[in-house]
Amino acid sequence: MGFFIANRLFKMARFTVEQILKQIAATVNQAATAPTSGGTEYNLWLEFMNRAQAEWSDSFDWEETRKIFSPSVTGTSQATVALPKDFKNMAAAPRLYVTGNTTEGEEFPNVPVEDMGLYDKTDKYVYQLGNPSDSYSLMFHPATLASGASIVVQYFSTPTSLASPAEVPVMSDSQYLVDRSISYILEARSDPRFQQQEAKARERLLTMVENANLMKYSSYNNPQYVKNAPLQKRGFRVGRD
Repeated sequence: MGFFIANRLFKMARFTVEQILKQIAATVNQAATAPTSGGTEYNLWLEFMNRAQAEWSDSFDWEETRKIFSPSVTGTSQATVALPKDFKNMAAAPRLYVTGNTTEGEEFPNVPVEDMGLYDKTDKYVYQLGNPSDSYSLMFHPATLASGASIVVQYFSTPTSLASPAEVPVMSDSQYLVDRSISYILEARSDPRFQQQEAKARERLLTMVENANLMKYSSYNNPQYVKNAPLQKRGFRVGRD
């Protein structure tokens, strides 16, 4: 029953930017039309909407933001792989595919920089350097990426800013953007009702987090258990192996 509700919620509230602006206007302006595109109020509300989207993105590792990055190795002894500008954090260990091993590839675990001293000089791993301003990079160890090799990096991305009226947010429940944007607007107007709207938005955000976990671990179609590190490393599946 829980998964059915979650699945149902994940398929609802798919609004365009224009529809979201109309719903905001219905509450804060008691008007059935959105502000004129390009106008002062339109740009302000769009800014609030993008702030709400950024807040949503930072609150959880959403499957909607998972991406696959496949850079090509061109150097003969390359060690550094520049990550995309929208990189937020890793979603899985990078996998290296070389000649003769193009089916499964070889997984390079991602280790904290401060733990590098615990590994031998021949151990294979990656570590991450960088910052949001200068971008992030993956450093492969040992630094022996041969030219022509393929790398697959799964990562959680930062969604692009909403701009076009016809654009649809990537999140499962766009109603969150409505509630959160209204709370920002009311707060800017010193309207005490912003606290109620903020609470509504927070509840909707928590529901999205719960539904995301249900979709991943409680699906009747493909149930998944919560993996721990030793079992995951050894490839064991509880109830199957």
